[in-house]
Amino acid sequence: MVDSGLKQDLIDAMKTFETPKFMATKDSSGEPNVVPVLSWTVYEGNTLVYGDFMTYKTRNNLNNGNTKFSILVFTTDLDSWLIKADFESFHRNDEIYEFIAQTPLFRYNQYTNARGAGVAEAIWASEKFGISKMNVLLAFLKAKLASRKVPIQESNEGNMPLNVFNRMSQMAAVKIIAYISEDGYPIVYPEFGMLPVSSNRIVLKRGEEKRRGFSIKDGSRVAVSLVTLEPAAFQLKGNFRVLNDSTGYIELDRVYTCSLPRPGARVDIPMLTPEV
Repeated sequence: MVDSGLKQDLIDAMKTFETPKFMATKDSSGEPNVVPVLSWTVYEGNTLVYGDFMTYKTRNNLNNGNTKFSILVFTTDLDSWLIKADFESFHRNDEIYEFIAQTPLFRYNQYTNARGAGVAEAIWASEKFGISKMNVLLAFLKAKLASRKVPIQESNEGNMPLNVFNRMSQMAAVKIIAYISEDGYPIVYPEFGMLPVSSNRIVLKRGEEKRRGFSIKDGSRVAVSLVTLEPAAFQLKGNFRVLNDSTGYIELDRVYTCSLPRPGARVDIPMLTPEV
């Protein structure tokens, strides 16, 4: 990993609005939150901007003073970068808001208008990490083999509905994990070696975690963003448990939908107040 300004290949990926981007924040208790936010782009230099839309929990976290956040930029070619950034503020009715309002995601869509332009300063960017399709397959198969090691226990909360369980079981589904590092910034990375073992347990191979130099401690709170081609997006939260240096699992206690018509609604316990 490198501590420097944004490299040109990362800038190009950021400016392509079709490039998936995942934004990770935390609340005042240190709970991670990670959701897809495609509108992030480079404004100038290391200044970043996004159009706030359907990000209730993310917006609250930032407005409550939790300004350390991260962005995972993850291309369709399976290249990715992690950006750590400090949030500045939301802008309205100024040149920065007009800049984001004129981007393709908002300019040509009569149904979506940015509530504000969120501005941040990138303070650190990783090197580019690539994942081959063969590595995706191997991670998926290793997770299947490791699933029998995960202890099963029933719970009242955190149970994936069948549609979420089935999507989590797909090899082609994009699975992004986030936790809070010791410096207070969220760490976000893709992990295809992730599969449901039961309605409230997910086995996790730790290949990308180790390759990127990260280390999730036993008991850490984690958030998982699950995105499929349907399209559909969900967020799952729980406690990370270490089985060994190469395998862990997540004890789920929250499952949210991130898609219309009710983004932010809990689906493990229906009809609760949106929190995403």
